[in-house]
Amino acid sequence: MSSSHINKPSPLDKTSKTEVKVPVEVLEIGMYVSNPDRPWTELPVLLQGFRISSIDDITMFQTHCSHVFIETDDPRWLKAEEATQKTPTQLIAGFRETRDIHEEMPRAKFTLEKTHEHIEKVLNDINNGEAFAVEESRAVVRECMTSIISNANAMLWLTKIKNEDKYTSEHCMRVGVLSIAFGRFLGLPDQDLQLLGLAGMLHDVGKTKTPPDILNKPRNLSSDEYEIMKQHAVFGREILGKQEGLEQLVIDTAHYHHERVDSSGYPEQLDASLLHQFIRMVSIVDVYDAITSDRCYQRGKSAFEALKILFGETNKHFDKKLVEAFIRMIGIYPPGTLVEMSNGEVGIVVSSNPDARLKPKVELVTDANKKLRSPYVIDLSATPKDSTGTPFAIKNGLPNHTFGIDIKDYLFRPQT
Repeated sequence: MSSSHINKPSPLDKTSKTEVKVPVEVLEIGMYVSNPDRPWTELPVLLQGFRISSIDDITMFQTHCSHVFIETDDPRWLKAEEATQKTPTQLIAGFRETRDIHEEMPRAKFTLEKTHEHIEKVLNDINNGEAFAVEESRAVVRECMTSIISNANAMLWLTKIKNEDKYTSEHCMRVGVLSIAFGRFLGLPDQDLQLLGLAGMLHDVGKTKTPPDILNKPRNLSSDEYEIMKQHAVFGREILGKQEGLEQLVIDTAHYHHERVDSSGYPEQLDASLLHQFIRMVSIVDVYDAITSDRCYQRGKSAFEALKILFGETNKHFDKKLVEAFIRMIGIYPPGTLVEMSNGEVGIVVSSNPDARLKPKVELVTDANKKLRSPYVIDLSATPKDSTGTPFAIKNGLPNHTFGIDIKDYLFRPQT
């Protein structure tokens, strides 16, 4: 227990600070927690009111709480409204797996490869001025739905494996898959998942009309270049509007996925009331995947960093209720995340635990000295102990390839 667990009176000026509810996933060192989501007596602290001063403090709140109230004058949090979305328990109940992840992984891999091939064909058809096969698009969406409903962890893990050279097509694929998973998490019916997945997969087809030297520029775009880049939203509407059999919402998603709830987006600076929920959802997924992906001009950030950025933009750029739900779906350590344990061993998150987000299943692949060894899986919810008798715990997440470990090398190993 860190020394900060002996709490001090709040140094904050109550006349200038506001109490704001935030999910524990976005807590930062320096925040002042005025109230948790449960009695203070249920937390390992001595007094009420708490200044976060270490990673251990953050972990303590993430272990015991779903959300907390902070006192702040930071504009990132002040614009956040109280969430009225489904409770975490209600959300989680609609996201239970029906098949083991290692059973589902081969089918998920085949489905994702087939989906990517189809999206590349769609983009090629558009480039050639031809119509693409909408019914084939619907079919691959249905196959993705089947896998996600069986065990979403398999596809969520596979979306962590990315090829920078195929960013646009893979991005469309991942946005489609993550949108389906998001809708599934919210308990949407199958017909809505079908529409949402199709909208996600086709949201960026307008980039086929963006000049490659702008699309792939390894540096920041100039103001003129950025204006050209923004045209892809209009191109997307024009391209999909010529297709027969596409729902208007799919066309609108391509057109409006860069609109924002404060009317600061493009191309039309629409009022938030005009943005369909699915467009709001795809816009969140679109930005999340972009932030976590390696681009020609920057390295991708961790899922944790991306979620913090999204939450910081709630009610300015994004719907807070939906962002909070998305954070709960992705979790602190998503499947496929490389993690370092408290004893120095390194592992890969195999599957999330919706009832205890800090206690997923982890496949350990190194010893405490970071030397590779025969992998084996531990379930942190069962409180396993290391060789010293100390319970395992995740210390922090790591970028892929840290210590020479590539997560894709462990995808299809049988669990031991």
